[in-house]
Amino acid sequence: MKKILIYLFTSLIVISGCRKEDNPKIPVLERVPLIQLTADKTGDATISALNPDAFNGKFSVSLFYPSDAAPSNIDIVVIKNGDATKVKTVQAGVKSFPTSIVLTGTMIKSLFGVSSVLGDSYTIGANVTTTSGKVYPAFSTLGETNNGGISSIAGSTPTISFAAVCQFKMTDYGAIGASVPFTVVTDEWQDYSAGQTIQVKIIDDTHLSFFYGTDVSVQPIVITVNPADNTTSAASVAYGGYGGAPIFTSVSVAGSAANVVAPCDLTVAVRLAHTSPLGSYGSFTIKLKKK
Repeated sequence: MKKILIYLFTSLIVISGCRKEDNPKIPVLERVPLIQLTADKTGDATISALNPDAFNGKFSVSLFYPSDAAPSNIDIVVIKNGDATKVKTVQAGVKSFPTSIVLTGTMIKSLFGVSSVLGDSYTIGANVTTTSGKVYPAFSTLGETNNGGISSIAGSTPTISFAAVCQFKMTDYGAIGASVPFTVVTDEWQDYSAGQTIQVKIIDDTHLSFFYGTDVSVQPIVITVNPADNTTSAASVAYGGYGGAPIFTSVSVAGSAANVVAPCDLTVAVRLAHTSPLGSYGSFTIKLKKK
């Protein structure tokens, strides 16, 4: 009991010796606005690995809370493949919101010294300079610079990304309306031999056509490309005869794995079922590659 009283008495002495002046002062808290980046759908959503310098990305910069305290200014910056040690400035000194920003493939090449290749990705953020002059960087080599909850706020996008992918663009295969030389990779119908060159008509953004070697009632076979999944199809067409009757008809085989475009290889293929009034001849794949 005596020891307990001694301990209590000592504690009272220690507590009574504490002064509020002994505690460190809490720093003045500064309100930092949350920047919102929003991709503009009128720009490119991805970078074509085949023609990366033609990329034309667009996005807007605004305050997530429009009535929030405005920063002194912000710098729009970008990093490549997650490397925060090499931060490049896209546009400095943004002071009005919302503001529209453009990031092109040639700008990316200028910033990083090389054109994009398949698999490259670019993350865009904002370095915020507050009215006090303090800078809050978008990216840091020390780890996450934002509060852990910022990126999970519903609707919040403090960063956006663009990646170089094998996206299908018909203009990579040729100019719309032009006839373009293609190499025959394979023709199981055997009108053409592997390595032979034929002309392919680029009809529009999702259609191209070619002819088989018929010379009677000749009609083109039109291939339709679905850019959403890079699959191909061909509607039924009587494409002609070889020196006379019968007239042959072809139509794509639904669900065939051969019905595909490979944008990075600039190939297009379709599996066609061939018939005539005399009967069915089976299904055959033709695969073409832009020269």
